[in-house]
Amino acid sequence: MVWRWVEMPAQAEKVPLLREKLLAQAPHTRNFPGCLHLQLFYQPEGPTFYSLSQWESLEALERYRASTLFRTFWGEIRPYFRAKPRAQTLQPLS
Repeated sequence: MVWRWVEMPAQAEKVPLLREKLLAQAPHTRNFPGCLHLQLFYQPEGPTFYSLSQWESLEALERYRASTLFRTFWGEIRPYFRAKPRAQTLQPLS
């Protein structure tokens, strides 16, 4: 099992559109084979969005990242960022 933490710094004027797109995409990601959990977060200071997802395996996460579903979505939201997003793939200690 792995967790994926993504920090997405948003352009202030794009916050409503980015929020709408993230919420619309969430059910598709949650239903993707291998996704066990997805939670979205928002921090007004910045502003910055975050996603935390749990995957059955690193392979499942990589299948999602290589999918048309992800690549199309990421291409749509990329213009809304004010800085490069940061991502970490984490494995539990126990």
